Amino acid sequence: MRKKFVGAVVVLMVVFLSAGLGLAGNGKGPGNGTGPIHDILSGTPFEYTGDVVSLVPGAGMLIATDQGNVTIYGIGPVRYWEREEVERPAVGESVTVHGYTVDYSGVDRNIAMSITVGEQTIELRDPESGIPLWR
Repeated sequence: MRKKFVGAVVVLMVVFLSAGLGLAGNGKGPGNGTGPIHDILSGTPFEYTGDVVSLVPGAGMLIATDQGNVTIYGIGPVRYWEREEVERPAVGESVTVHGYTVDYSGVDRNIAMSITVGEQTIELRDPESGIPLWR
């Protein structure tokens, strides 16, 4: 009976430790808050002005510009916007976004550094490192 108990405990420990390593990210990204796109400032700078078409939770927003629709990533969590006392843009509002276009696994992504909504501008990333200011 005791051998079965010890065996069961060992199996449970292996399962829990394995799950913990899996959830820890297993070395993905630099671990400094920049996520998988860790060299944003080496990208190509951009400025887009347009109207918000949609907000994509966890991804960013889609804006209609003169060049067509553009997806903007890295707009930060709602709590950061609230802390900075800036209203997040709503569908239909005009915004100006400054940031960098970076290659992420063969796909270009537009990562926001700052967004202007009306008269208010919110800085989203440190201009020296590119690290998100909400982290």
